[in-house]
Amino acid sequence: MKPATIVIGILIAALLAGCAAKQDKPAAKTCQSEIRLDSKPEPLGSSKALSAEFKAAGSREQPISLGEVTRAAGWSDDWDTVIDVSSAMDDNWLNKMAETPAGTCWKGLPPRIGSDPASFGYYVFLKDRRVVQSVTWDSGYRALEFRTNERLTHDTVLNAKSGGLRTY
Repeated sequence: MKPATIVIGILIAALLAGCAAKQDKPAAKTCQSEIRLDSKPEPLGSSKALSAEFKAAGSREQPISLGEVTRAAGWSDDWDTVIDVSSAMDDNWLNKMAETPAGTCWKGLPPRIGSDPASFGYYVFLKDRRVVQSVTWDSGYRALEFRTNERLTHDTVLNAKSGGLRTY
């Protein structure tokens, strides 16, 4: 055989071997723990009652604390913080906002399609850095509006605005 034929044969063999080699997949994300936002247990109280009370408090146009609103909805006071979760926020940001351990994976997050925000999200109620209950909101009507990166407590004062409640 001629040296050129041998070199071409080696190159073809290397090319075929490269094509046959399986593609490396990105490593699967390892979750130390998992939080499911789309599950529907209601240990604090009815999500529907809370949404109705947000609307009622918003129509009264008087400042009111978040704790007063939840109690008026018949909710337990067994929560200490609320965060707003929307538009496919990532686990790292959510763990920072909720003060949950790094490595916690958040499931059931609203999808983001291109640059369009999701049409729904969650008010996530926590107690001692653990999710107690999530309440779904939709973009057609957000009864409670937060400032970016804001955490609410029982004492957070809410102001009426356009039939809903805001922290500003």
